[in-house]
Parts: sequence; C-alpha cells; structure tokens
Amino acid sequence: MPVPAAVTRTSGVKANFLWDKAAYVFGADGVGPSKQNTLRFNAFKELLQSVGAEINDTGFSAVQEFIRAWDSELAEAIIGRYQPWADICNANIVFRLDGVAGYIHNRLPVQKEWLRYGRKKIEAPKVQCLITGEKDVPQARIHTPIKGVRGGQTSGGYIVSYNATAFTSYGKGKDYNAAVAETAAFAYTTALNSLLVRESRQKIQIGDTTLVFWAECASPAEEFLAELFDPPTEPADKPESEDDQQTSEKIRGLLQAIRDGRRATDIVPDLDDSVQFYILGLSPNAARLSVRFWEANSLANLLKRIGKHFEQLSMVRQFDNEPEFPPLWRLLCQTATLGKTENISPVLAGGMARAMLTGSPYPQNLLAVVLGRIRAEHSVTYFRAALLKAFLVRNKQMEVPMSLNPDRTDLPYLLGRLFAVLEKAQEEAIPKANATIKDRYLPSASATPGQIFHMLLKNSANHIAKLRKDPEKKGRAIHFDIMTQDIIAEFDNYPATLSAEEQGLFMIGYYHQRKDFFTKKK
Repeated sequence: MPVPAAVTRTSGVKANFLWDKAAYVFGADGVGPSKQNTLRFNAFKELLQSVGAEINDTGFSAVQEFIRAWDSELAEAIIGRYQPWADICNANIVFRLDGVAGYIHNRLPVQKEWLRYGRKKIEAPKVQCLITGEKDVPQARIHTPIKGVRGGQTSGGYIVSYNATAFTSYGKGKDYNAAVAETAAFAYTTALNSLLVRESRQKIQIGDTTLVFWAECASPAEEFLAELFDPPTEPADKPESEDDQQTSEKIRGLLQAIRDGRRATDIVPDLDDSVQFYILGLSPNAARLSVRFWEANSLANLLKRIGKHFEQLSMVRQFDNEPEFPPLWRLLCQTATLGKTENISPVLAGGMARAMLTGSPYPQNLLAVVLGRIRAEHSVTYFRAALLKAFLVRNKQMEVPMSLNPDRTDLPYLLGRLFAVLEKAQEEAIPKANATIKDRYLPSASATPGQIFHMLLKNSANHIAKLRKDPEKKGRAIHFDIMTQDIIAEFDNYPATLSAEEQGLFMIGYYHQRKDFFTKKK
C-alpha cells in the first residue's frame, strides 16, 4: 500500500505520518500502554500537529480529533469491540472516514502539505540536486536503505552513505557530499526497493551481483528479459502446463532470432525495440552497496548484444539435454572450484555480465580460469568449450567453428584432434583402464606438445597393434591409424610450447573430435 515515506528507525522514537504501528497510533501494543508507548503516541500526535497546521480537510481534521480524544489506557477494551486486540496490536494502522472511499493519507490536500513539509526542513542545507538539477532544495542527509540485494544486510544497504570528515568534497565540508534533494532520494530509493522485492521479475542474480532492469515506459521486454539471462531448457516430455510450454517456446524462438541476426519483433510483434532500457548491477559491501555497472541503451541494441553473445557461444552440445543457450550462471559455475556458485569470482561474474550486455570484450582472465579448471579436472565440457570459443572469437578475433572442421589446418586445433584420436584408440584397446591419457597428459600435451606427443604416439602404436590382433576390431585399428596419419600429415613438427590462446584452440579441437566420435554419421 502506498503511504507517506517511512522514517528510518534504528533507535529512538520516530513517528510516521498518518500511519504506523499500533504502539504509535494507539499508544499501546502487546505489552499494553507502557511508558515507551506513551512517548511513541506523543511523537505521532506531534507530527500530525506540525505537518497539518494548515491542512483544511475534513478527513485530516477527523484524525486529529480522534488522536486528541484518545485514551491509550482504554486501547485494548475499545479496539476489542471490533477486532481481536491480538490481531491489531502488532499491525500497521491507516485511517479512513466511515462511508467514504479511499484513505485519508491519499487525499490531495494532505499529500500536498506533506510534500511541502518535506521541502522546508530547517536543519537540512539547501543544495542543487545532482539528479534533478533543482536549486535551493533541501538535501537528503540520510537515504533510505536498499533491500533485496542478495548477500546484503537484511536491514538494507546504502548506495549513498558517509560518516566521517574524510569523505568531504574538495574541502568544502560534508554538506556538499551527495547533494541529492529529499524528493529525489525518496524517488530513487522507493523505485529501486520496488524493483528488488522478492517476487520481482525484473531482477536476476549472477554471482554476487544482483541485476535489476526496467524500461522508460511499459514494455513486454520487462517480462521476458530475465529469461534471456536464464533461458528455459529444452521442452520436457510432460510440461508443467500448456502456458509454460508456450512461454518457453516463445523465449527460445526469440533467442534463436536475435542470435541469427533477425529482429525480435519477428517473434514478439507488439514489441517496441526503440524503447530505452536501463540495467543496474549491485553488489553487497558491508552496510553499503557497490554499483558494479550501469547500462542505458535501446532495447534493440541490448537484444543485439545478447544475440551476439549467444552466437559466439554456439558450440555443438556434448549431450542432447544440455541447453542450446547456456545460462550465464551455469557458464560461471564451470569456472569455479567444485562447480559451486559460492566459489565464482565476483570480478569474473561482473565482467561476464558486462560483456554480455555491453558487447565489450570478455574478462581477460576468463581464458586462464577456464584452462585452469580443465587442468585441475581433466575435463573439457560443453560449457567450457563454449567459453573458450566465445573468448577467442570476441577477444582475439579468431574464427572458430562450432563443430568439427576436418579441413582446418591450425596446428593447435590439429594437435587437440590428434590427442582425442590417441585417447579413443587407447579406450578401445584397453576398455576397462582405470585412467586414460586424458587423465595423465591432457594439460601437459596442450602446454608442451613437443615433450609429450612423441611418447603418446609410441604408446598409441601399441594400442593400435593390440586392436589389429582382434579380428572384430581390426577395422577400428585401421581407422585410427588412417586418422592419425591424416592429421600428422598437416604439420611438420611439434612445437615446444603453446600460448594460452593456442591451448584454448587445442581444447576446442579435442572437444570437437571427441564429440564427433559419438555422433551418428548420416
């Protein structure tokens, strides 16, 4: 319910205007009309008198008359005639006239006087508002805390907050800090808290960063933008409901359209892609909030960048149940120890979100982090291969295919393919081996191929010879032998080392060849 702006109560007695807890409105709560509740009731009465001295409104006059005649000692007895006191004593109370629609705090004369009262606070210095540009307006000394940012304090965190003389502005004193008008501070904090409520569809979580977004006017994009960060999975055999299935198909169609360079209006005809969109990234920082990034752009440009992100991530999937459009949080989990979200680097998460939304390069440490997880776990997953491809395409302007390209002659790509062939030959020659060459040599083969591949080829000769001795596997032995020779024929020698970018291409070649072994040939 919209009510006059709430006061910030950390300690002491501070009343709200025309609404509050029963302890302020009736001077009594569950413990009765205590001394502290009497102070609260008096504060509520004094605020009504100071704000409403010039209000000429029958509803407001009725409230004042009620407060003047009220006896806190009789609160439980009087209220108990109409509602159980146990239900009322902990509730928030507002006022209305019997038989008249609407609440008294929403009546126009009351609202005008309340706004006027907020502007003429004597203790607040007059400044030019940094947000609206208005001159000689009361400065907001305390901004309302922002709630709903995951990881922040339950009481909320402050975007604007300072409490020491060190935070002065060019030596002009603390009154020049954060020169934001009371009305502007109320407006931005109220709007932001509304967008960050628990059930809001206009916020998402990426690592430790809470992304909140909105359009400058009503737009259907506000409803589905969150789905672009966390796209729905493939349709299940038994969808939860027909509406859910239709929504998922619509989102996938939209993602496919923007990835392929088509306009979003082809899928959502009533969408105005010229509308301005705003995205704010907030992270908790003790009692304050850090602004991770801020992006303001047209919806068309925003969707174009998201489409480019998914286009550069396009990679043949290892398993059919893996998402065609990988959610950002699942990609980030592939960079974290044990794949846990709490181990995701906050800096990396913020950089990835920024790259997706602004079209800027991916974080420079993304390549090293992904390669580090591959070395630690000896596993090149679909998500890691997609991240490596996206980094090489965007940051290094390399052309990288989404599936196996047997005509490609890049040495790192060929070495990755060769490693996959040697591993597959070993797997078929020794089906129940506890470990393969991937578990022992994948990191070193990608970093120093000149030291490793000669040994791997020598061992592979033994594996192929073992396959030749089995009449049922002789054809496989010939197949692996031919593949090995065809790949080796494309280069002259094995380099002593490979750079990080070349190691990334090595892993993509390895992933492509492994996937091709398990893909049905048509």
